[in-house]
Amino acid sequence: MIHTHWRRIFTAWLLVAVATLIPARAETYELQEGVFKEVESWPAGTPEYRLQQIRRLIAEEEYDDAIDLADEWIEDNPYHFLLPQALLLRGDAKAHEKNYFKALYDYEYIARAYPDSSAFFPALERELDIARTYGSGVRRKFWGMRILPAGDEAEELFIRIQERTPGSRLAERAGKALGDFYFQRKEMALAAEAFDIFLENHPRSQWRSDAMKKLIDANLATFKGPRFDATGLIEAQQRIESFKTDFPATSEQIGADALLVRIDESLAQKALVTAQWYDRKDRRVSARFMYRRVVRDYPGSSAAAEAKRRLGELGETVAPESAEASAEPEEAESQAPDDAEKMDQPPTQRPETAPDAEQADTPTQPEAEK
Repeated sequence: MIHTHWRRIFTAWLLVAVATLIPARAETYELQEGVFKEVESWPAGTPEYRLQQIRRLIAEEEYDDAIDLADEWIEDNPYHFLLPQALLLRGDAKAHEKNYFKALYDYEYIARAYPDSSAFFPALERELDIARTYGSGVRRKFWGMRILPAGDEAEELFIRIQERTPGSRLAERAGKALGDFYFQRKEMALAAEAFDIFLENHPRSQWRSDAMKKLIDANLATFKGPRFDATGLIEAQQRIESFKTDFPATSEQIGADALLVRIDESLAQKALVTAQWYDRKDRRVSARFMYRRVVRDYPGSSAAAEAKRRLGELGETVAPESAEASAEPEEAESQAPDDAEKMDQPPTQRPETAPDAEQADTPTQPEAEK
């Protein structure tokens, strides 16, 4: 009995000693199919163990403690191969506290210093999320209050992500978000450029239809009237024709044919304004040519009716597709102003201010609209 008792005591002591020698291990969990599952364990005190503790604190919403522990980890392991992961976790804790600008410092450090690490794309994903947040109108903190506009930061982040991951799905999302950002802010010239680049870089994007519609709207919005640049109208016209080919059902829903009619009417009005300018300058050869051009190119427009009326006043009978109309351009071109006659130029859509002697009569952008 005595020997049995001591044998039990020795066995218990041995088990305690073995348990003491075996290092404690951290429980590691990973989100899989919406559920956290244990995937790996690390000895206590190791860098991997401490990183897992940071993850646990973030999961428990103890963000301040997570940031403190991440600060210690980074200070203790400045050259560790898991440093990008520590930076990512610290940035995540800051972002969860809605300190987005501070979080960007960690994400940007990863993007610049560790482009080959596994944390690179997750860091850019976080940057895209912050850019969307700033782009939606959320302001930066200053002295604890959100009072600083952050639109410039959002714009820069959208552009940087595309530059750093060209051709990727992430770049595609950032490019679309940049176009939407400009579009929502009514910066239509920039929106048109952003969507144009997006469609060129991602021709098979799932957002191609939406991007083309917004590109058309943005181009139309850049047209300020018949005295101004018609480039946006012409590009919108071309895009609508492409849209009708690529998305025939959707083009009917948005009224593509009606848009083309509106564009033709606007281009006709622009040509009519040019003809009237020549008319006021007594440049009758050029005026007749432009009036005929309006009638020929936009026969069903209200501008064509006005052009016919004026041609009749000038004693000219309008004959559709006449040989004279096709021969007129050379004569009109010979009457067109050269560099020495710039004050006689017809209105241009990128308004060039005429010399003072002619400024009052030359159609140009009003001072208040410049």
